[in-house]
Amino acid sequence: MKANVELQLILKDWRLQRQLITLTFVAGATALSILLIGTQTPAVIGTVFFFVSMVFCACLLPMQNIVNERKKQTLAFVMSLPVSSARYGAAKLISTVGLFVILWLTLLGAGFFMILSRHVLPVGAIPAGLIIMNFPLIGFCLLTGTALVGESEGWATAMMAVVNSSYWLAWYLLASRLPDLTKTWGGPVAVWSPAVVKILVVEFAMILVILGVTLYLQSRKRNFI
Repeated sequence: MKANVELQLILKDWRLQRQLITLTFVAGATALSILLIGTQTPAVIGTVFFFVSMVFCACLLPMQNIVNERKKQTLAFVMSLPVSSARYGAAKLISTVGLFVILWLTLLGAGFFMILSRHVLPVGAIPAGLIIMNFPLIGFCLLTGTALVGESEGWATAMMAVVNSSYWLAWYLLASRLPDLTKTWGGPVAVWSPAVVKILVVEFAMILVILGVTLYLQSRKRNFI
């Protein structure tokens, strides 16, 4: 019975947020289509808007799916269901993260397809592109964890400000501290150097740690958020 309730909570979130996911996918696909023009300016515009679409969803999804549920006072209904606060938190985390990861993987695959089959960007851009695509994924996990555990719109908004203001720093460090990466991202071959592999390992480790800590802290609660 409890498992069925959790599944229904996840499906409910997916139904409510499908419009946001669809709009983000359309925005990302539109940005990729700009790359087909083929000149330098459209390539820059398309790449930037592709990244912005991911950042937009990474910010808005946790606010809508977690924070707004508390603001709109819909938790009174949830509290009447046969589900514990820990299981509710797990269902909320699965629904929010699952939605974003599906979108992230879809757009990532579409980006790789455009590079490998349509050659809109050099193949050497793939390692740097994967590193950069992990930035909004990490930011999303931080926002989701803060929104779920912090129980406050203020905490979530503060984390959003910190995350959004950190993207430029990540870009700067990537370009300034890894000159080999910037030299090869315009090449015809993807170069998976030890530095690139190390960065990817650290990024995915951060994602797992953030989600693990979020689930642990939420499981310690005795009340609904």
